[in-house]
Amino acid sequence: MVDNHHSQLVTCGTVFQGICYSRRLSNISLNKTEVVTSSNYQFVASTKHSNPAVAFVAPGPSDSVSLYVGTDDRPSAELYQYRQYTCGVTRRHLIGNDIFGFPKPTSIDLVGSFAYVSKNAATSPNFVVKYVTGFSVGNFSYFISTQPVEYPPISSTPIVSKLAQVCHQDKYFDSYVEMPIVCRSSQKDYKLIQAASLVQPGSRLGLPSSEYLLAAVFYGQPDSALCVYPLSDIRRRFTDNIQACHNSSTLYAGKQFVYYNDRYEPKKIRLCKDDTQVRQRLT
Repeated sequence: MVDNHHSQLVTCGTVFQGICYSRRLSNISLNKTEVVTSSNYQFVASTKHSNPAVAFVAPGPSDSVSLYVGTDDRPSAELYQYRQYTCGVTRRHLIGNDIFGFPKPTSIDLVGSFAYVSKNAATSPNFVVKYVTGFSVGNFSYFISTQPVEYPPISSTPIVSKLAQVCHQDKYFDSYVEMPIVCRSSQKDYKLIQAASLVQPGSRLGLPSSEYLLAAVFYGQPDSALCVYPLSDIRRRFTDNIQACHNSSTLYAGKQFVYYNDRYEPKKIRLCKDDTQVRQRLT
């Protein structure tokens, strides 16, 4: 990732427990900052090449510039204590002594700049989250992933694509929310995103110059499909979904996430149980 704000190139890999390095943009052979891993909070990428991380530089709280990371490390139960923050979405520092880390979460409420999954979800062979891409627009950052449609899954649980959103000024990720995204034709639904890109076409398509489009390629055996979504529509669907969650008397989904005090009470707001309306309106 190129971080122009701090004149550095951030490189991360599977070695040394998945830590990152900061290199000078003027000469990438030189380390800009020597990273001394003082805690497992500075482990960023997966240690497995089959579980790549998605990362990008975007604004954070209090006018900061942060590193946003989504990855599913799938650690063993024995290693979850050390690898738990490489199982989900995190926002990390890009400068300072705690570079690539984040403030240690409190032992009381487990809040912090992350949305990570529980030990049972992270170590489950059936709950595999594959991050496809991520991007930042306006006041929000987004992640696209493929994962089981519900938790807890079994081996036959269908896999779908989900779009996640978090507010840049949200210090504790209380605004983190997910919803399904599909590509619908007259014959069938395409549910597995293989690649996606954000574009700003300007007025060439008769759209406002400020409008962004999310172009996503879906796979639906034996063929593929391309769908394009105005980001303004996506933002409205997220707003509608969050409001529906607040107004709903049904149970919240999102049981894969870590809860406050390890109680079985989902942290608001995650994903509503009844997401059919959102899925239909987003396509």
